[in-house]
Amino acid sequence: MKPRIWLLLSLLACAISYLYAVRILQPWDRYIGEVHDGIKSQMGDLYPRWVGARELLLRGLNPYGPEVSHEIQMSFYGHIVTQNDRGPGGKIVDEQRFAYPIYVIFLMAPTIYSNFADVHRWAPTVLGLLAALSVPICLDLLRWRVPWEQVVAITLLTISSPQIVQGLEHQQLSVVVGVLLIAAAWCVSRDYLAAAGALLACSTLKPQMIFFPLCFFLVWVTGDWPKRWRLPAGFLATLAALVGAGELILPGWIGYFIDGAAAYRRYFPTTSLLRVAVGDPLGEILGGIIVLGLLLFAWQNRKEPQDSRLLVTVFAGFLIGTLLAFPLFTPFNQVMLILPALLVVKDWKALPRVSRLVFIVGVTWPWIISVLLLLFPPRLNSQNQLPLLPSFLVLFFPIFLPLLLMTRRTSAAPQQS
Repeated sequence: MKPRIWLLLSLLACAISYLYAVRILQPWDRYIGEVHDGIKSQMGDLYPRWVGARELLLRGLNPYGPEVSHEIQMSFYGHIVTQNDRGPGGKIVDEQRFAYPIYVIFLMAPTIYSNFADVHRWAPTVLGLLAALSVPICLDLLRWRVPWEQVVAITLLTISSPQIVQGLEHQQLSVVVGVLLIAAAWCVSRDYLAAAGALLACSTLKPQMIFFPLCFFLVWVTGDWPKRWRLPAGFLATLAALVGAGELILPGWIGYFIDGAAAYRRYFPTTSLLRVAVGDPLGEILGGIIVLGLLLFAWQNRKEPQDSRLLVTVFAGFLIGTLLAFPLFTPFNQVMLILPALLVVKDWKALPRVSRLVFIVGVTWPWIISVLLLLFPPRLNSQNQLPLLPSFLVLFFPIFLPLLLMTRRTSAAPQQS
């Protein structure tokens, strides 16, 4: 189709996503939060980080401490929460603690003098712009030159996808981490290795998202250490600065963070997509096989130059593997799939018809079902899961994307840049 037709379709997709979010998802989510989770006010995932930054920088309070935790809980639930508390139906209650590394404070610092209502209002816009920025970065990383109408269309389709919409609605810093990872890979492709290391250090805001991609960069660095040492140097220097600055404003913060992370696993248990799909024992085994297979794949290609197309493919595999094997089941973490998805689209002609059909169905499903829900609205004051139907196939994205990439590789090997 012509680029302008793609642009019109992307604008339509954005409108559908907006209407679905405002008329269906948000009212239902508020009802579930109030009735099922006992939440008094929907503050978003950014609120605990904002309160922690404000209380530490303005009052000198430990954001990991009980006083700050109780303040956050009072805003969410109207009462203090403990690990022995159970919500309606006996569900474990999310304690909504400050559970990030202390240097997230530096990200939130510019907002501490603002009313949180203003922060809450503008955060989705800022996060949406960051998510949109990742698209042209990915296109340049793939050396893919397309008309500006198509760039805008791809960007609009990306930010109107259920994964990104959920990240914006919950105001999740996963969006920031995903963009930092892509920006680091772009810096590597342009031989800005120290800058890439610095960006990777900043992305450790969410360690569970960054750990496996870091392994990819570490393996690649060993392929030509005399030329690539600047990447780990930039990473370690920036991380040391972040950790050290955090220690200055909150001595002993690492111990507080470790304790908070241990508590987080108890009141907000997470799991991997594979464990959900095939059960815990088999899921762990498959996850281990995927991790070892990708590490071997990276080792075999560790000598690839920084601008190699094959290197981008390996990195995309690590992003997918992170979502499959690590406890990142929640869809908003799929911001890491932007690069793998664009890799599939770029090599569209190399895909067999079945693979194209699978991709089209997976991508268009949310908008088609959203239109049906808008035309025939379900009950929104019910625990019925029908309003989540547009996100049903989203859970399978990390599974079918690597399958599509493998069919592409059997049709045509990745070209070197």
